Amino acid sequence: MLTKLKIILILAALLLGSAQTVVRFESLITPELQLLSLIAYTLLLGICLVGIFSAAFIPVAVVRWSFALVIALAGIMVETYQSSVEDHMPYDAFISMINASGSLHEAWGQYANAIVIGGVQGLLLFLGIGLSIHHPVKAHSKKLIAAPLLILFALAGILFIRGGDGARGLPASYTGAAYTLLYGYERSTEVIAPREPVRLPVVTPWNGDGDIVLLVDESISGQYLDINSDQGVYSGLLAPKNGVSAHNFGLAVSIAHCSAAVNMTLRHGGTRDDYIRINGSMPSIWAYAKKAGFETVYIDVPRTKRIFNNLMDESEMKDVDQWIEFDDVPIQRRDYASADALAGFLNDGKRQFIYLQKIGAHFPIHDKYPDEYMRYKPALPRGQFLNIADTGDREGFSGSQESWVTYRNSYRNTLIWNVGAFFDRLLSKADLTGSTIIYTSDHGQNLHERGGTGVVTHCSPDPVPEEGLVPLVVLDTPQAAGQPGAIDWDDAIARGKNRSSHFQIFPTVLEMMGYDSKAVQAIYGNDLLSANQAPFAFNYQFNARLGRAPRWKEIKLGEVAYPPRSDYRADHRAKTVTGTK
Repeated sequence: MLTKLKIILILAALLLGSAQTVVRFESLITPELQLLSLIAYTLLLGICLVGIFSAAFIPVAVVRWSFALVIALAGIMVETYQSSVEDHMPYDAFISMINASGSLHEAWGQYANAIVIGGVQGLLLFLGIGLSIHHPVKAHSKKLIAAPLLILFALAGILFIRGGDGARGLPASYTGAAYTLLYGYERSTEVIAPREPVRLPVVTPWNGDGDIVLLVDESISGQYLDINSDQGVYSGLLAPKNGVSAHNFGLAVSIAHCSAAVNMTLRHGGTRDDYIRINGSMPSIWAYAKKAGFETVYIDVPRTKRIFNNLMDESEMKDVDQWIEFDDVPIQRRDYASADALAGFLNDGKRQFIYLQKIGAHFPIHDKYPDEYMRYKPALPRGQFLNIADTGDREGFSGSQESWVTYRNSYRNTLIWNVGAFFDRLLSKADLTGSTIIYTSDHGQNLHERGGTGVVTHCSPDPVPEEGLVPLVVLDTPQAAGQPGAIDWDDAIARGKNRSSHFQIFPTVLEMMGYDSKAVQAIYGNDLLSANQAPFAFNYQFNARLGRAPRWKEIKLGEVAYPPRSDYRADHRAKTVTGTK
């Protein structure tokens, strides 16, 4: 009877945490069957289940209960995260949770439901494994002590070889325990170092007393905007009004093709050759701004309820003076509302560094724009995703060539609203005198302009060049030569148009804050005023820790796939939208 109870408890725990397992199977079966990957995943899942059930019948009570406690606690961490974000927990996120463990009391207030789910699953698993088996100990049964441990170390070894990747869809308990082993290894070998204080000297700020804004959009492909293509949609940047100058660096290359990697590096200054160490141990952009005398403002448009975004954590947030979110604003209106918020900071007379993360055009884009902005047709059906900012779920989108035509049109409509209307609103209300805005996107998109099927737009294991192709524009007002803030952006564009990189943004911002250029570039590389000497390529294996090497995708501009004109019909004329309410 007790044996049946143990099995029921374990099965209940596994069922409670099965959401990511189901998602993983679905991703390997539809829309295209990935047979080898499906077999490999099923085998690995089966081995982990063997480890869990064999642990439940370890004859030595103290060993059995100890193992039950370890994997139950590890599982609570992973399941809490996955229930909160409704997505797989990567190894980087596990480390962020470890680093933020001192804020558990705040986490309870924000993620109580997810913690309860994780706690219930952990308790069921703890009891299912730990309860007595009431069987005589047989000689061969002692071998069960080794089985779950060997399986755990084998899983940790697989994740090590894959740089921390490979646990998607596996039981949260084994994933968490394996992550714990990897983290222990990294700590013992000092891969993860304490974050350093700011040591660079502050000299003369390029930007005078004005604000510096790093405006990071989401999923905006540079070749879809009118500033970079005669087929592009209205961006509000081609001929801005109110005395604002738009210095267009053309098509730039992103750091990587996933949001978290790019934003983390933009905030910490990681370089092509040393981004793991720099991102993990050097000062954040907030710390540099505060030492240079700036108030720091973080405007996070996608997230609400103080949920950390893009690998931010409690430690990093200590250097942020104001954290702005839009909890009560409908998702469709948040980018537009953030334009008003940003204008307010630009107009308040304070010296501020502002990092604004937009919603932009991340999937789902069906409802990212108002009805009156449906100027490209046919478009995706509307009404299903009004309350979803971003998701990895592609339910209802088949990935056929026909569906990609409607997707690209919805994408265009979204850009008119979340880029064009955003900048019209911002520049109609903000005084940029003495201030500078650097605008880019985290990554581009694969919208299947070359044809083919599938549902992935970015973060793919074998990316197309467009996934790393982004806009890069500097906005300011003309300054008299020799005055603070008089940066010759046109000269910089002459050297860097259509070949600049995200990696050049961080050193540029530091120099604008007033840090010594030579000292900055000795650590962080060339700024935007210097020609980019590195390959025009983005990193598609960013998570290259644990001995794994980065992989780079080169972009050849002559091979870029531009959006087909044949996609649309009806009214797609550009319109200014300053007066939109």
